[in-house]
Amino acid sequence: MAPTIYVVRHAQGHHNNQHHLRDPNITDLGHTQCTNLSKTFPKSELPASLTIMASPLIRTIQTACLGFGDLLKTRPDVKFLLVPMAQEIANQPCDIGFSQSELKPKIAAWLDENRIGFGVERMNWSLVEDGWNSKAGPYTASLEEVTARAAALRATLYAYPSEAVVLVTHGAFLHYFTADWTSFDGAKGTAYENCEFKKFTWDSEGSDGIHLQEVGGAKIKLGRPAGVHAHVLQGIEMVKGQNPRKIRVGNGKI
Repeated sequence: MAPTIYVVRHAQGHHNNQHHLRDPNITDLGHTQCTNLSKTFPKSELPASLTIMASPLIRTIQTACLGFGDLLKTRPDVKFLLVPMAQEIANQPCDIGFSQSELKPKIAAWLDENRIGFGVERMNWSLVEDGWNSKAGPYTASLEEVTARAAALRATLYAYPSEAVVLVTHGAFLHYFTADWTSFDGAKGTAYENCEFKKFTWDSEGSDGIHLQEVGGAKIKLGRPAGVHAHVLQGIEMVKGQNPRKIRVGNGKI
C-alpha cells in the first residue's frame, strides 16, 4: 500500500528577509516554530514503518531535526533520508544548497552546538550526489523541470516502502508537489506558513501521473494561475500589467 504523506514547510530562515543569503540557518523564531511543530504534530498516529525525508538545504534539515528529534533519537527504526528532488524551485542564493563535502561539516557543527542528540551519521546522504545544488538538469529553475521533478518525487513516494513519510520541504515547491494552488499568496510565494503541516493520501492516477489528495482539504484543487512564479522560474508566461508577487488565489472551499 502507498504510504500516507505528511508535508511540512520548513521553519523561518534568515532568507525570509535577506534573499541574498545562501542556504541560511533558521532564525530564533524558527526554533520556536519547530518547538511548536514538535508539540502539535500528531506523532501518536504515525505507524511503526516511518521515514522522515528532508530537502538537503540547511533550514529543512534543521527543521526536521528540531521538529522530529525525539523520534530520531528514540526510534532507530525510523529512517532519515535527505532528498534533493524536494529542494526549492528557484535559483536565488537562498535556494542554492552546498555540496555534500561542505554541507556535512556545517550540519555536524550545528547538531553539536545545539546538542540535538545525534550526528550526521543519523541521516542517509546517499542521494546528495555531486551537482544536486547546481540548479541544472532536473534541478533547473524552470517550469518544465520543476513540474517534472515534482511528478518524479510523487511517483517515488507512491512506491516507497514505508507506511508513512514525513517530507520537510519548501513553500513554493509544495504547490508543484501537491498540484494545488489553493490559498496561494504571491507576496509569500506560497500558501504555507512556516512549519505548517498537512496530511495527504493518494488520488487516482491520471494521464499526467499520480497525484495527492489532502485529508480534510478542499474537495476541488485549484490549478496554477497564469503568471505564478514568473519572476523566479523560466518558461512561465508573463501576464501584461500583472505583478507575480501580488497574485492571490481563492481558498477553494467548495
